Amino acid sequence: MISLTALPMVFSLAAQVPALGDVVHGEALLKDSGGNVRVDGAWINRYSDDVILKLLQNGKEGFPEVESDNVLDQWDVLAVLRAHNSDLRELAPDATHVYVTETKLDENAEKRLTDQAHVPSDSVQTNRRVFVVYALKDDEGVDRDHRQFVTAKEPKKRDKLKRDKKLGYVVFATLEGFRDGKHEVAFAIDKDIRITRVIVRDSKGNTPDDLNQAAQRFLGKGARGKYDELRAGGAGKAVGELSTPLSRAFLQSAESVYMYEVDERDYFAFD
Repeated sequence: MISLTALPMVFSLAAQVPALGDVVHGEALLKDSGGNVRVDGAWINRYSDDVILKLLQNGKEGFPEVESDNVLDQWDVLAVLRAHNSDLRELAPDATHVYVTETKLDENAEKRLTDQAHVPSDSVQTNRRVFVVYALKDDEGVDRDHRQFVTAKEPKKRDKLKRDKKLGYVVFATLEGFRDGKHEVAFAIDKDIRITRVIVRDSKGNTPDDLNQAAQRFLGKGARGKYDELRAGGAGKAVGELSTPLSRAFLQSAESVYMYEVDERDYFAFD
């Protein structure tokens, strides 16, 4: 679990900006602003640190307004938010570019989930944000100090994101039917739709040791077009409890990835 009392101010040698702020001070600033810790990886990972600092100054896009002329105060609040959310930099450490896309399941995808994956129809999440991660070379517009975010509104940038540069995907999902129904799972998925990293957080943004130790047993699981429940080796309460909700969250995430891949094939059809 994350300790919020012992995180020091440290600096990124590459960018020469704070990588972590004073979390204790950040919690006080967050409280004063009337904001709350939001556990939502699909929300916070949509933005780079530089963008979030500006949003914290104005209180936009769901971020609290931190009224201060001292940028370190914004860094402190950002540190609190980052500490409670799974981070793309941990899930996809080799990525230089991230294509951020909004996906919507079609009727066939919903049917596959209910008929083949046995996901209850009222648990199917049709809209989901997918982060497609790429590793480009230094001569392909790479800024090693700042990961680039790209959207559909930036076709010139997207044109550089060829499929052979793709590392995989990052998707965030809720563990439906698990405990309080508010636990979040973050998946890093490779191009073969196998799990390469997984992080489970509770409703407060903590990473319970037992759940995350159990979740690591699902690494390497999954496969393209397969809808069987994921089976992890070993026994234990946490593994047994996680198996079905984590599998369903993964299979829904995979369907969202497939929806993106349809769009990708159409976009690059004439390359």
